[in-house]
Amino acid sequence: MSKSKRFLLFILALCLSLTISGCGLQALLGNKNKTSSPKQATGTIIAVSLDELDPNKLLITKGINDMAKKEKVQVKYIDPTVEGKESPLKGAKILIYQGGNLSLLKTAETEKIPILVLNQLPAGIKPVGIITSDQEKVGELMAQTLVSKVVEGQIVILQGDPKETGFQERLAGIKLVLSKYPKITVQNMLSSPDSESIAKQGLVDFLQNNPGKVQGILAHSDKLATLAHEVLKQAQLDKDIILVGGQASVPSLERMASGVQVGDVDTSPYLLGVNTYQWAQKIIKKESLDVKSSVTSEQGEIPAKIIEVKAVTPENLAVIQKSYTLTMKSAEQDKKEAEQTSKSSKSNDSAQAAKANESGNTSGDKSEKDSEAKTSPMPTGAQKVTERIKTETTREYFDAQGKVIGTEKTVNEQEKDVPPEMLKQQSETTPKEDATKEGDQTSKEKDSAK
Repeated sequence: MSKSKRFLLFILALCLSLTISGCGLQALLGNKNKTSSPKQATGTIIAVSLDELDPNKLLITKGINDMAKKEKVQVKYIDPTVEGKESPLKGAKILIYQGGNLSLLKTAETEKIPILVLNQLPAGIKPVGIITSDQEKVGELMAQTLVSKVVEGQIVILQGDPKETGFQERLAGIKLVLSKYPKITVQNMLSSPDSESIAKQGLVDFLQNNPGKVQGILAHSDKLATLAHEVLKQAQLDKDIILVGGQASVPSLERMASGVQVGDVDTSPYLLGVNTYQWAQKIIKKESLDVKSSVTSEQGEIPAKIIEVKAVTPENLAVIQKSYTLTMKSAEQDKKEAEQTSKSSKSNDSAQAAKANESGNTSGDKSEKDSEAKTSPMPTGAQKVTERIKTETTREYFDAQGKVIGTEKTVNEQEKDVPPEMLKQQSETTPKEDATKEGDQTSKEKDSAK
């Protein structure tokens, strides 16, 4: 047997062996496609319930959404005002909870859905973890900003609800700094969501009873800082008494820019959203959380991710204000696009349902209508003609570099009636006239053939 024939038989035997063993030549050489296939959409649903009163809610949302888009994960935001027969947590792998309907927590426990909380630890629930700003550091930074302006006199601390997570830590941070200044006296004022008007009146009364003595106000939250600013402005003391906040927001940064608030604390709401999403994904995938801190609750120690904070000062105000403003605008644009997409989707669903219904109602008469359409431009007996026009517009937003930063889709549907004059004109074209025209055309063709 020649060498070429022996080589050919060897190749055939090799191919047969590979086929029988279930392997291919690519497997023999190393199939890269099996180890580096493109990432598919996970189909994961993350349920999120945020505090509607949080001034930085949109910034937190932006952080979560930006991460979810990269991994094609569906984020389901739960509206506490909407109730339905179906569980709002249906299909969710985890619940991120900051505020809203407390019944969600019980539902999550019943359905064995892990709960990851943001900033606040709800009573009676043991979550798998908490993401929160460094509250003790917040207190320290607030007090440090104050003593850079005032070293003696009366100071008012507007505190939140003692039941709030981080309340004691913020207070401890403030006291740690103020304890070094013996000439400063402190007046603590508690407040809660149900006693906001009481807290406001309490501040008014204290300022009136201590004219010229109060040198500064420390407000734990943006809401309390807003309340204090209103009181000081009404009493015409906003230029005389120093106001320091503990939760920067777009409005509080504007107050700093106008000079009626001297300091604040950047609690990094966008990073809160990013880190919350990252921990949620680790919990879903049962990966290690790399826990370095914990928060004590009535249910025991809760694994915690502590987000660093920084003071907002006149020196860095412009940079931080720009960051907050641009991120907020981007978040608002994302929200608008999501609403437009939702409306378009609902509109398309309605249109398709109507079309399917119309098609179902007329399918039995299809052959009859087709036959009639061939002999007449309009069905016999038609008294009204309606035209439906549907247009879809896609709008893209570009930044200075020409990069697409947003897409907006809108669907417009119009319905109009054909004028009666046109209806009458078309109805005058009868099958008989059409037949005559067809006969004339045939006669002309025969004459041409002759």
